[in-house]
Amino acid sequence: MELKRSRTAYWILCIILLTISLFSATRAACSNVKEPSEIVPQKGRFYKPDNCNSSILDNDIKHHLQSSVTTIIIPAVYTLVLVLGLPANLIALWVLGFKSKKMPSTLLLINLAAADLLFMLALPFKIIYYYLGNNWIFGDIPCGVVTAIFYGNMYCSALFLMAISIDRYIALVHPFSKKCLRGWGSSVGAAVVIWLVVAAGMSAFLIVPQTKTFRIPNITTCNDVYPLCTGYDWYRIYFLGLFSIGFALPLAVILFCYMSILVVLIKSRGSHRHVIKIIILVLITFILFFTPSNILLLLHYQENQWECHNQLYFWYVIALSLTSMNSCTDPVLYYYMSEDFQTLAKATFCGSKEKNNSLLASTKSSKLYSSSDNKQSVRTDS
Repeated sequence: MELKRSRTAYWILCIILLTISLFSATRAACSNVKEPSEIVPQKGRFYKPDNCNSSILDNDIKHHLQSSVTTIIIPAVYTLVLVLGLPANLIALWVLGFKSKKMPSTLLLINLAAADLLFMLALPFKIIYYYLGNNWIFGDIPCGVVTAIFYGNMYCSALFLMAISIDRYIALVHPFSKKCLRGWGSSVGAAVVIWLVVAAGMSAFLIVPQTKTFRIPNITTCNDVYPLCTGYDWYRIYFLGLFSIGFALPLAVILFCYMSILVVLIKSRGSHRHVIKIIILVLITFILFFTPSNILLLLHYQENQWECHNQLYFWYVIALSLTSMNSCTDPVLYYYMSEDFQTLAKATFCGSKEKNNSLLASTKSSKLYSSSDNKQSVRTDS
């Protein structure tokens, strides 16, 4: 047990050090950029400092947009995410929605899978955009919709992971006193609130124009270059709010909930390898996939030097492709969190229908999603 504790503490320490290192390295890189004395600092994505109304794209921005990273590597990553994530999340939604036991806690997993599937529907448009050399051919409104879905999936996933961690916290730390908070009403209410908050936050991308057309080179960018010259100062506050509500708050809640669960497990007897695996998996998923993009996005919109400002956005686009991989790892969470999902997944890949029926009939509950809120929910199998 002591070895398990030390391993868990080791991984948590590595995650924290990775976050601090990323923040410090990014700030150090930007501090080396000399700020031109005649340029007024501006905010945005890639920003054209000399003449924002010009139809000729600046060379430095053109270099970023047409580099092999953005036209080959990033769309290749998105293609891989689509190929792996689409079937995995379709299976997950089918199992959770139609084959698993109908439980309030499972509703949160279903909504997380639905958010990932919505993201998969938007991926082909982004893939085409990048493969065409950052040239958007679908119009301004579809650009706003796809951008809203991209950002929305990131924050929707983070908020649903937060809701799942709260559900686990109540079930394992307060199985008696807070039992009323784990009913259907709470799960439905949490799901509705999360979708409304994300929809309200993403509505800005549907209101503000997202495309800008250039003559040299002959491309139309989507969300990558500011389409107007003024009126975007509010983006600093807007993205600070997204960072706080969609990342900082879920991270703080997830850390508190799972650290509290670890304390309860350490005090109890028995093997808790399964639960510890889930905790480490959730923390690694959250930190690895969500932290780089959110920190870079925050720094990007707080940066006053336009050269560093554009450089940060280039790295943010790369980090955003890493964030998209969370849609592929979420089904792994479903596998570990739902015993029904494990049973059907194993039977599907093993091709044993009879074994599937017998195992499913004998399945009592998820190891972490027990239908009974009592102390036995703390006990897990290896």
